[in-house]
Amino acid sequence: MAKYYCTGWKYASNDINNCCHQHDRDYGINGKVTRVEADNRLRNCILKNGHPIKAWLFWVIVRLFGWIFWKKDKVTPFKN
Repeated sequence: MAKYYCTGWKYASNDINNCCHQHDRDYGINGKVTRVEADNRLRNCILKNGHPIKAWLFWVIVRLFGWIFWKKDKVTPFKN
């Protein structure tokens, strides 16, 4: 059974799901890029796979609501 990485869209095609997976990794605690860069990478990946309308739609959604998920699992270490 495949894992779906596009939040709110369970049946994304494999190419778009792969873009969302990279976006999830970029947003995670080990992500190495800024949120803006992660969102632009998602848009560009979906564009590259031939889905311009979905690319811009996803981009608008992550720009508006992505802050909710941005590195949300990041744990701040205790300081003694």
